[in-house]
Amino acid sequence: MPDARGPGVRVQPPFERPRDPAETGDRVAAAGVGEDQVGGRAQQETESTRTTHAPDATARHDRGMRTDIDPAELGSQAFYKVLNSVIVPRPIAWVSTRSAAGVDNLAPHSFFTAACVDPPMVQFTSVGKKDSLRNCVETNEFVVCLANEPMFEKINATATDFPAEVSEFTEVGLTPEPSLTVAPPRVKESPVALECRTEHTLELGDSTVVIGRVLHAAIDEDVFDTDERGNHLPSATKLRPLARLGRNEWSTLGEILEITRIPYKKWPGHYSG
Repeated sequence: MPDARGPGVRVQPPFERPRDPAETGDRVAAAGVGEDQVGGRAQQETESTRTTHAPDATARHDRGMRTDIDPAELGSQAFYKVLNSVIVPRPIAWVSTRSAAGVDNLAPHSFFTAACVDPPMVQFTSVGKKDSLRNCVETNEFVVCLANEPMFEKINATATDFPAEVSEFTEVGLTPEPSLTVAPPRVKESPVALECRTEHTLELGDSTVVIGRVLHAAIDEDVFDTDERGNHLPSATKLRPLARLGRNEWSTLGEILEITRIPYKKWPGHYSG
């Protein structure tokens, strides 16, 4: 079958990976929604999430029926599962911190992205008051390490709710590597570490957004590639990042698409149909 993608889209050849096992844990009980009920998979969920709207709310479209969900009616914990299932994939910040008492902590956070270009900043969200958040506030430092595919099971293991006085580095068997500009260690087994100073925290309901200024980046030399324009940058296929999906699902890169932006002066006009 011919490729239906438009001109200018390049598909990088995929590479084989083992099938992702399910993540253990991460099971939040919510009224009316079970582990396999989100998204209309069970009658109980459908009845609890479909709300009454205008008469045409159940009208069919080309894509089929819609399921209407009112977050206030469903409840925050149940709707949290819905958000996790549709905001996908989510990059993972493997956050290393050190407590005021000197205990190193390591935990994955999948509400994570870049926050600012100049100065460079990144942000992650702590859902609830977790050790990562407390340490970032108390010491004003943290390190974001890349959550990569070879570390899949160990990344998941660092999500275990260890007591604050227990270090995930020790329990999971990871190697702390001294950072250059902050006290929290890097994860030696990760190919990327962004050393950060806490700049802002923003409380939003039951969650806190942590914004950190990137003071230093340490990146393995063997993940760099030089492209046809001379840019010497880390390669996604060499980094092999993981991402979080819904339920206990994780993902790898899969097929990678490349396409350039279209300047207005070169706008082709054929996208309008």
